[in-house]
Amino acid sequence: MLKKRDYSVRQVQILFLVFHMIMVAYAVMFLHPYYGSNDEFTLAAIASGAYGSYTWYFIYLHSAFAWILRFFYTLYPAWNWYTLVMYGLIFVSLSAIGCTWIRRSKRIGGIMAVLLVLASLSPMYVELQYTKTAALVTAAGYILVFCSERKKRHLFGGIALLVLGSWIRFQAFGMISIAAFGFWLGLAVKAWRNRDWKTFFVRDCLPCVSAFVLVFGSIALENVLVYTPGSAEAHYKEYDKARQQLLDYGVPGWDEYQAEYEELGLTKTDVLNLQSWLIADYDRYTADTFKAIVAFRQDRPFQWEYLKDYLVILSLKPLFILSALATLLWLIPLLLIKKKKFWVSLNPDWKMIGRRDWIAVFWPYAALLGIYLYFIKIYRVLPIVVTACLLGTLICAWSAVLPDLEERWGEKLVGKRLAGTGAGAVVLTSCLLVRMLILPLTEQPLQESDASVAFRNLYDAISQDKDVYYAFDPISNTGVELGYSIFEKLPDNYLTNIFTLGGWETESPQIVSNLEAYDQRSLLTSLYKSDRAVLISDSMLEHIMLHLDSIYDGLFITYSKLNQFGNFNLYALSYKISGVKDDETHTAALDTTYTAENERYDVFEGSVNMTPEELEGKSVFLWTESKESGKRRIFQGVWQQQDANGLYSVLYDSSLEPTDRVRFMIPNLSYPLDDRYEVHIMIRDGDKGYKLMTDNLLYDRSTGV
Repeated sequence: MLKKRDYSVRQVQILFLVFHMIMVAYAVMFLHPYYGSNDEFTLAAIASGAYGSYTWYFIYLHSAFAWILRFFYTLYPAWNWYTLVMYGLIFVSLSAIGCTWIRRSKRIGGIMAVLLVLASLSPMYVELQYTKTAALVTAAGYILVFCSERKKRHLFGGIALLVLGSWIRFQAFGMISIAAFGFWLGLAVKAWRNRDWKTFFVRDCLPCVSAFVLVFGSIALENVLVYTPGSAEAHYKEYDKARQQLLDYGVPGWDEYQAEYEELGLTKTDVLNLQSWLIADYDRYTADTFKAIVAFRQDRPFQWEYLKDYLVILSLKPLFILSALATLLWLIPLLLIKKKKFWVSLNPDWKMIGRRDWIAVFWPYAALLGIYLYFIKIYRVLPIVVTACLLGTLICAWSAVLPDLEERWGEKLVGKRLAGTGAGAVVLTSCLLVRMLILPLTEQPLQESDASVAFRNLYDAISQDKDVYYAFDPISNTGVELGYSIFEKLPDNYLTNIFTLGGWETESPQIVSNLEAYDQRSLLTSLYKSDRAVLISDSMLEHIMLHLDSIYDGLFITYSKLNQFGNFNLYALSYKISGVKDDETHTAALDTTYTAENERYDVFEGSVNMTPEELEGKSVFLWTESKESGKRRIFQGVWQQQDANGLYSVLYDSSLEPTDRVRFMIPNLSYPLDDRYEVHIMIRDGDKGYKLMTDNLLYDRSTGV
């Protein structure tokens, strides 16, 4: 294409933008984009108002960025603007970097711009994640500040992107700032050699200073306007900061710190729950608790094996390989060295190489190592952090080597040589990225997998009844983001009755306000006290019950299985209800029993003689007392009304088909509910329970069956 005519810089930039748009369309249509973390799904839900009301408050995103999102949601509420805005920023950032490279070097810069889009397609457009987005936006800001012609529009654009990057994820902004520091350091060395400090301070320092003033000024302003001392947001910020200090680093083991834990009033079960991120107990897991554990926890020795592992992993990462290849091309002229004093021995056209660019080229790699050393001291570096840092390293290193590559090879890349070089680079990049760019074409989209469809169906079903709320444990919640397209907006008020027992949003003002709608405050404790709460968990059920038993003395913790939806079991946890009264007006009967699920559960069915009007909004329990030991237990049941999804009704619903039948599914009992038990069906209305006179017709006494 370029061999027939010499395209202008502007024309090459336009061709690059067209290519960029085509590749975005390819990613969206064929590579099955998805959210890269649970946090992403939660942030998108908050942004869309799916947690009950729109808010400008996010724990990680700056409130100013939330106002930007709010503007777009107000403009057209039906679209998922969280994804669209993130996509727009990714497109603008990659385009800004590519166009800057093309402006500096029409041929080599154009090839590198194309390769950058290919390398960024999967990590940015397919696995959408705000930490990586912030890293890319920040990197683009520094490229405009340091590598453009320093025109006002470039500088203002660069400053704006730096501020936006910090608003999306300040930690990512910090990491990329460390990697980009090499640009400023190289310019400082150049200014020192030329004694041109005035130009250095005005042209090279002032834009960065301006950006940092805006970044930290916006943070200070947010602390005043949003995190007002004494507000719910300020409390949550303190809580989450303490949570990060403990859980992100890792909770120390019980055996090593048993005395310290017991001094805080924590049991081994409490510590196991902390290690599993089961932290939704407002009374026990507070910011003060987290800080107290951090205070006695000893720093672990530096994990050198982690560093070794990650150096091996880095050497195989396509983003790192592409970065290293460009740097290797930059180093090739040093192979011409024939004398020890190599600055003299170099080809005259290359005598200044390195003296100008060594710092800017190699600093990103040193910064990458330094960032990993910092994180390894805390925990194994997260894949998202690895990708964000590698992307920043690639962009900074390629930007630094570009001028010398243009000087050395730019004029030689003409005609067929240019086309061949470009095609070879694209093929090489595509081969390195075949797992991300080619194989997804043959794979099923994540949103269509069995696990995703199951989650989608579950959420659609349980979000319809706002009278009952559902809680997930952290393990089962890892699949939430898979069930939805990242371009699909969740309906308003969609997640007002769905919570998770672990994660950064546990104590957020929105979660608290949604719980208060059910007259609850602590999510974990409320699972035992509310007959409107359903736990979706197979893995953490025992831990939860042990946790409760250690807090509330004298309670006999029980659970019952209410429903099963796809692969997910829905449980209710029950505790002793005080002040239960006898109801001598209404009667009930237990008349059917059988086992279920390979005899893991005993099922009991019966009926009550109350009218639908009397039962409206009430829940049902099975009350038992052993005549031998006096031990009492209570199990929650369901009304045998089924909604359109086949779920039994936890609260009696007059809009469904009327019934007087009830069903209890409880873990296998050691012996039957026969004459050794006093048994009652109990109707609960709010905080009051009424035992009905109940005939136990479960067994035929004449046959003993």
